[in-house]
Parts: sequence; C-alpha cells; structure tokens
Amino acid sequence: MSRRPPVALILAAGRGERMNSSLPKVLHEACGVTLLGHVLETVREAGIKRVSVVVGAGAGQVRSFLRESSGGIARSGNPLRFRRLETVSQTNRLGTAHAVLQAEPRLRHWQGDVLILPGDAPCLRAETVRQFISDHQKSGRVASVLTAEVAAPDGYGRILRRGDEVVGIREERDATEAERKISEVSSGVYLFRAPQLFRQLRKIKKNATKQEYYLTDVMEMFARSGQCVRAHRIDDGREILGVNTRRELALADQILRGQELERHAQNGVTILDPAQTYIAKGVVIGGGTIIHPFTWVERDVRIGQDCEIGPFAKIRSASRIHDRAAIGSFVEVARSEIGEKTCVKHLSYVGDARIGKGVNIGAGTITANFDGRKKNRTVVEDRALVGCDTVLVAPVRVGRGAKTGAGSVVLARQTVPRGETVVGIPAHVVGKKHKGRKR
Repeated sequence: MSRRPPVALILAAGRGERMNSSLPKVLHEACGVTLLGHVLETVREAGIKRVSVVVGAGAGQVRSFLRESSGGIARSGNPLRFRRLETVSQTNRLGTAHAVLQAEPRLRHWQGDVLILPGDAPCLRAETVRQFISDHQKSGRVASVLTAEVAAPDGYGRILRRGDEVVGIREERDATEAERKISEVSSGVYLFRAPQLFRQLRKIKKNATKQEYYLTDVMEMFARSGQCVRAHRIDDGREILGVNTRRELALADQILRGQELERHAQNGVTILDPAQTYIAKGVVIGGGTIIHPFTWVERDVRIGQDCEIGPFAKIRSASRIHDRAAIGSFVEVARSEIGEKTCVKHLSYVGDARIGKGVNIGAGTITANFDGRKKNRTVVEDRALVGCDTVLVAPVRVGRGAKTGAGSVVLARQTVPRGETVVGIPAHVVGKKHKGRKR
C-alpha cells in the first residue's frame, strides 16, 4: 500500500445559519485564528502538501482569505505554504457527499488517499491526523473514520459497529432510540482511497428526511459490499468539536486558549492568572517572562525572555517585545518594537513605533500615529527618557539619550536632538529660543 501523503479536502461551503452572522462560519475566529486557518495549519503540520477547499456560501470571502494569507495565516502568525492549494465550488449545497463529489474533476487521476475534514473543527491536532493517516495506510483498508466517545453525543453521527468493524454511521435525525444512546460518534474526518470513494459517491441517493446526499452513507455502502471500514478512536473528544453556534465557538476558544497557556507554562513562562489572560495561538514568549492578569496578546506577537507584561496590558499583532522589557498597567502596544530593558509602565499608547534599548516611557505617553489618511512612524532611540503625558505626533524621532518634559507635544516631522531636553507645546529645546514661540 502506498505511503504517500493523502490529498486533503476541506469542506467549507456552509453558511452556518445558527451563527446568525453575515460572515461565513469558517472565517470566525477562535484563539485569534479563523476556524479554517486552524484546520489548514493542522493539515500542513501533518505533512500534507496538496489541499482542496470546497467553498459555497461566502465563497468570495473565503477565497479572499486564502489568497491574502497564502493559504491562511498559520498559528505561528506566518503564511501557510502548500505545494498546491485550490478551491472547489459547491454552487448548490446538497449535502456533504455532494460537496465531496464536486472535487472529482480535480482528483480524477489521483490514485492515493483523500483526507476529508470539516472546515469548522479547530481543535483537531496535527499529531492526531498523522497517527490517523499512518494507521489507515498500515491497515490497507479502503476507508477509515476518526471517532471519539463523548458524554453528550447530541448532534453527532453515531458509529454503528459489528465487532471491530464499522458498518455504518447514523445521523441523529435518522437514528432510532437505541442508536441515539451510542456514545461513540463520528468526527467528520475520513480517509478514503480516491477511486473507490468516487465510485460509491455516484451511487448515493438523497436522504428522504433532509433531501441531501450524506457522505456518511458511503460507509454503509462499503460495508455492504464487503469492504471493511476502520474506526480510529481517540481519547480526547474535545478534539472533534465542531463549531455550529456561538456557544460552541466560545467553547473551542476556551479549549484552544487553555492549550496555548499550558504550552507557555511548559516553556518557562509564568502566567499568574490563566483564567484572566488571553494569548492568541502561535505567540512566542521567552522563558522567565511574567504575564500579569487581564493581559491580552494577539497573534503574530513575539515577547522575549525575562519580560514583565501587565496587568491590563494589550499587545496587538505584529509587535515585538525584546528581552527584559516591561509593559505595565493599561498600556497598549500596536505594531511596534520595544527594545531590550525598556519600560512602558503606565497608561500609554505605543503604535507604529520603534522604541530603542533602555528607554523609559513615562505614564500617559501617546504616539499620535494616525493623520487621518495613514499610520505614521515614531522612533525613540536608545536610552531616551520620555516624560509623563508626552504626545509624539508621528512621524517623529526622539534622539539617543534625549528627554521630553512632562506634557510636551513633539510635532510631526520634528526631531528631538540627541542628548537634548525639550519641553512645552509645541516642544522646544530647553535653553534655546524656539522659532515662532510667543514669549
């Protein structure tokens, strides 16, 4: 049996009516990453290089997401890379089997396995997918399904067994009372040999209740034809959580955040109150750093070693905090670089700025970065001292070792000279007559 990586087919055509949103369901975020982004990253980490995404409702928005992020932003904050990433249209959404069948023209010559995943399963781990693929290929089976036992199986397809063999998957609305008591459920993640899969799909009939074509019916068809179907059961049922409602979205976010906080703790980061701390997926934090309660850290953030962050701090995407820096109470850092041993301790906003080493940013400092049309850059060089309530109107530069007095307003396109002190509104160098200043 070939051990080539399978092709991944991600089902992302549904609108998600129960989300009550104009945004396609798979573009909602959990732990700072879209649901589809999580699934794409899981597939990539599992070693799969070719991916097809079935799109339908909100197809333009989903395609835009894939295009702009080169296949979805990874949990690390970097673009995903696949050898081949393509979309497949499901114009008339007639069920999961119909969705898979739309990919047949793209996979007509593929003789290997197809891994089918829902686009709304963000908690599925790459390690689980790798093991699922390995066990399926070793077994030589034509089909496998990833399953788990859950305490509350409502809404999931129940696994029907005859001994160790799977003989069917029963959707809840079609299940008998006895079948609804089964706690082993389908994850919606399958592996099939491609040629056999598409032969069976063409034989499926519409479900009488919902008037759709169910992919789960394929399992029973394989079993009836004498081709064994294998179940790969995992221990943690939280991995297969599908997001169909806002409540389930919040639950997925809680699960993913818990995993992320645990990862940081194992890497030597002290998180004083995990329940009151938000750190998005993929954030990098160095050992010895302390995170105080009510801190919010978005994706694509890097924080160095031995830093102190919070409480009530917000570190937004594309920010870099270097070693031994301190970001304190009610400070927001946006798209900025904070240098080594720099302190931004209280009530400040630092946006689109590069702050050097050993800088002290006084309480209430604001970088006024937006001029009504674009965001402008602020540069504060090494060992500068910025006084309380200073406003730096970008673009602006504060030189090495320079100081600003409390309440100073440094106007756009000004430079505070190296080693000098400025005060006032507008700020002027102490001891020098300021051009245009009233005496």
